Amino acid sequence: MTQLAAETLGTYMVWAMSNDYAAIVTTINAAVLLVGTVQYTGLTRRVGDRMLAATREQAEAKALLLDQRRLGSEPSPESLVRLQEQRDELRRRTRANAVASFIWSATCALLLVQQMRILAWTGTAHPGPASELARSSFYVTVTGVLVLVAEPLARGCYRLWRGGRWGSLEYRKHYPRSERRWLDRQVRGATRLAASQTTSPAPAPTPGAPQPRRATLGADD
Repeated sequence: MTQLAAETLGTYMVWAMSNDYAAIVTTINAAVLLVGTVQYTGLTRRVGDRMLAATREQAEAKALLLDQRRLGSEPSPESLVRLQEQRDELRRRTRANAVASFIWSATCALLLVQQMRILAWTGTAHPGPASELARSSFYVTVTGVLVLVAEPLARGCYRLWRGGRWGSLEYRKHYPRSERRWLDRQVRGATRLAASQTTSPAPAPTPGAPQPRRATLGADD
């Protein structure tokens, strides 16, 4: 089925370079390179600032432990575990930045090489249709656009996951799942009870009881 669809698509889509197509692809590639470079530069600056702060904090923690050892006090296990956690955090940030750098560098190189091929075709006296160049230009441009769009989406999804995962890490460490579920059930039950009390109708008047007198506009007392 997939092969049949590909053959049908290839039958109706004939790739060919033209001046208009080259101009459109060049414009999109330039926009992707410009916007992506701005986004990547900002991301690198923010990550670099966080890494600098984390590195300084880790260096200060190491210096404190070494100073304590010079004074005859061995580091506590808690301080050593905290230092290892700082190292792991710094390693995670470095790894994420390295992956982003590799992906964007490869994308930029791909776009630039393809753009040079398009410029060479444009400068040829009788370039011809160049179907392979037209097809590869389409795929390279689509790849650049996808990388440009995927970067902020991936960063936002990671922040959401990190907030949900690490925000309650200490809470999940100290209390077992049974206690956390018990508390959640208590919260839901109290919420339903409060909602039912808020929406319950007013009590009906007792038969035979004196009714409150309603004031009449303009009536004499």
